[in-house]
Amino acid sequence: MFSREAFVETSLDNYPGVLIVQPLVSVIMPAYNSEQYIAESIQSVLEQTYENWELLVVDDGSTDNTADIVKRFATTEIRIKYIFQNNGRQAKARNTGIEKSSGTLIAFLDSDDLWVPDKLERQVPTLVAMNADVVYSNALIIYEPGAAPGATEFPIIAGRVEGPKMFDLLLLQNRMPVQSVLLRMDMFKKAGPFDESVAYHACEDYELWLKLAAHGAMFYGINEKLIKYRRHPTATTHKNSNLLKPMLRVVLHHIAKGTLDEKKKRIRVRGLYRDVIAALLEEGELTEAKAYMKEFSAWDKLGLVTSIQNVLLKVAPRGFNFFSRECLYRTEWHLRKLTGK
Repeated sequence: MFSREAFVETSLDNYPGVLIVQPLVSVIMPAYNSEQYIAESIQSVLEQTYENWELLVVDDGSTDNTADIVKRFATTEIRIKYIFQNNGRQAKARNTGIEKSSGTLIAFLDSDDLWVPDKLERQVPTLVAMNADVVYSNALIIYEPGAAPGATEFPIIAGRVEGPKMFDLLLLQNRMPVQSVLLRMDMFKKAGPFDESVAYHACEDYELWLKLAAHGAMFYGINEKLIKYRRHPTATTHKNSNLLKPMLRVVLHHIAKGTLDEKKKRIRVRGLYRDVIAALLEEGELTEAKAYMKEFSAWDKLGLVTSIQNVLLKVAPRGFNFFSRECLYRTEWHLRKLTGK
């Protein structure tokens, strides 16, 4: 039977002489039409060497066999809870799961990803010993057939990082894979919940990390790969624009805060606009690319490259990405090196 605190104390191999009572970890798993992978994901929780957990699977209106699979697990394992909600997307599902949870710690696992067996056993003692509010780790990225290959791990920051510094680091890049995060419930209540706005969909976790940092959370990164993150054709983020568009919105919302200098802020926002437009063109979404180009031009009124791109997209959209990459951006880089601007 799970409880808010396990009745046994655990000696920590990595921190000799430290004893802790095992706190209850509430694992939040949103699921939508996840029949292909969810059994493996649940099994990776069952195989955890840290035993004081509860798993709350929030079915976000699935129309496949997701519910049946989860309920089969729940009938034989009392630590697993099945919760249904009408389709409201991932942020709402995570908020629903947290509202119905009992733990003092929260962990996140998507229904198509996996944990290594000692994930929680490594993270809980680290969070306690380092007096951290958030612990996260690196990840092994797995590319399923049909997914475009790319990086095999995340660009995390290892070690202890205070909130204000992490805020600036996060503004420049999301360095925390959500499936790896272990978070104190009391800190979540201060900074949360997940923002359910459609504009942030697929980046609501990134937005929460920024809010946690702004509230002064203490972060600790473990460089070992404690999770396995799947990239596959049916994932929301399989299309690059589905991730880049909400990432741009998150950064625009928070960019004025923190201590980044104006140059770094402009480079970050400009880079995201360019990435969004390039991705949309690669995906054949010309109309939407033009809409983002119009928005970008209004934001970057004095940008010479942006002005040229605005014209280029109108007269030669098929050559936009090639000409920008091979000519405009190279020229811009050399000019920065010469002028220092």
